[in-house]
Amino acid sequence: MNNYIIEATDYIVIQAKIKEILTKNNLSSDMIIKYDLLETPISNVILDLDTYNFLIDHKVVIANNAYFLTNSKPRNVINHNEEELAKYLQNANPLNTLILICDKIDPKKKIVKLFDKQHILSGEVNIDELIKEHLEDYHMDFKTTKYLINYCENDNERILSELDKLKCWKQESKIITIEDIDNALIKINSDTIFNLIDAIVLKNKQKAYTITNELVDRGEDISKIIIMVSDQFRLMYNVKELLKKGQKDAQIATLLNIHPYRVKLAIEKGYHYSSKDLLTNLERFFELDYMIKTGINSNPLLEFTLFLAKL
Repeated sequence: MNNYIIEATDYIVIQAKIKEILTKNNLSSDMIIKYDLLETPISNVILDLDTYNFLIDHKVVIANNAYFLTNSKPRNVINHNEEELAKYLQNANPLNTLILICDKIDPKKKIVKLFDKQHILSGEVNIDELIKEHLEDYHMDFKTTKYLINYCENDNERILSELDKLKCWKQESKIITIEDIDNALIKINSDTIFNLIDAIVLKNKQKAYTITNELVDRGEDISKIIIMVSDQFRLMYNVKELLKKGQKDAQIATLLNIHPYRVKLAIEKGYHYSSKDLLTNLERFFELDYMIKTGINSNPLLEFTLFLAKL
């Protein structure tokens, strides 16, 4: 049987489980075809599974947001033909593999019961092992590994992202230390960034100036500050819009490929702001980023200060 369910919301967990399936079945990532079941009917996925493979021997069809395997249903989404899927599962194409991804399955559902228990994958990844694998030929001792995990607030996606930066930072010696984490990575915590966002949205210029100056005095790169604030505005806006469409936290995390904690934080912090407020400020940051990158103003700190003055 080549049909699987991945029950998870953590992007890193999902990727690890996909890799596990590929390795177990001697398949490669070149065979993967992806669908979003919030936008595409399951009948299209089945048609692809039943279609003859011209360029590859085996297709791995991954269908994300399989909400019909759960006990909830988002508003304004496609109604899938579950009977058609059930019929396919009972006589699946042996030349192809189907992977359905959802947040939390309902084991009582007829569709779920058609999957072998060993083909329903869930749980967490061993982040220590994942870091070790991701390090390749770099060295980072146990104490430094734990420091990085705590530094990234146990956010698996952020841990691997920051690890990539550290590898670039230490590509000559290939030895990563706690000092490297402190020196190479952005040391701004989420509370500081959201305090700055609050000041910007509420047009509290003095508070925004104070926070920015404190960060710069601590040696933070103003360009990185601008990127982080802009990213948070974008995230809060996207999350708010998806909530309006009836998406739940876990589904949003899957759609945006981010850790569920980031979605939770974006909901909490964005609750007091309208979509219009968030979009207006996001557009301002696009303009600011454009001016800096095109060299219209080569002094990011000055440009950001002028940006705050226009609030």
